[in-house]
Amino acid sequence: MSTRLIINPSAGAGRAYRHVQRRTERLHAIWPGLETIVSRSASHVTELAAQAAARGYERVLIAGGDGTAHFAANGLVHTETALGIIPVGTGNDVAQSVGVPKRSIDAALDVLAQDHVRQIDLGQIGDRVFCCVLGVGMDTMALETINASRIRRGRLLYSYATLKTIFRYEPQNMRLEYDDEFFEGPIMFAAITNTRSYAGGFHISPAAEVDDGELDVCVFPQMNYARMLRAFGAVFDGSHAHLADIVTARAKRAHFRCDVPLPVTLDGEVTALTTELFIRVLAGALRVLGAPDTARVCPAQLAEQCAA
Repeated sequence: MSTRLIINPSAGAGRAYRHVQRRTERLHAIWPGLETIVSRSASHVTELAAQAAARGYERVLIAGGDGTAHFAANGLVHTETALGIIPVGTGNDVAQSVGVPKRSIDAALDVLAQDHVRQIDLGQIGDRVFCCVLGVGMDTMALETINASRIRRGRLLYSYATLKTIFRYEPQNMRLEYDDEFFEGPIMFAAITNTRSYAGGFHISPAAEVDDGELDVCVFPQMNYARMLRAFGAVFDGSHAHLADIVTARAKRAHFRCDVPLPVTLDGEVTALTTELFIRVLAGALRVLGAPDTARVCPAQLAEQCAA
């Protein structure tokens, strides 16, 4: 066996398994001898990925989204086994960041079939890594609203949860040190990111690159409701990065300290982690199947594309 496919049965509101079933013949034509396993839990995804790497598999494919990629990456970090993402989740921002189309599974398979390996950075916190974003602040409350909803995940639900949280969340004092700089004061939300977007296209760090050896910092400090609504509305196209209130930077390391322990989200998943946090970049720590020539787009071009 050289290829293992891990299916997250809950990804994409349960659609992952059906998508794979409809493409069984093509999957086996691309990767002869493909081994397919349905995961039982998030931790099982990590276990299956680590097991495949230990056995010398060339690649681990996942049928899922950013959450599934997160748990697979935790099993594949610093190994020779490449991760391939069949984007059947809700967000699919990790796939998009390496040039795998997220709106067409067949187009995604065309890219994955090229077997081109890229090495991307990861963020590390303790013994855990993340692909997209580490969030502190109102992100947790918004995700709890999303997880409790019966509505299928998507941009509309994320937008509703964000608006609801803006009016309920009480800003918390925080000191965030990043390389030789720092921010100190009450915050609504702070993120350490690796990809440009998360949650299915919220462009939290429009200038981020997954292979530049750095992480991106974005802080939404306390502000009045009108300014807050404007700032979060601008995240759709990344133009919030140009607002005077918003703090943005790049760094290899970051350190969160807060007056009270604040919960932490990783790649759109609520975790048991709380501040105080030490984060660092792991440059080139994950091998990923992606497009050979993913174009680097400057923030101005990105804004124009999103507006179009």
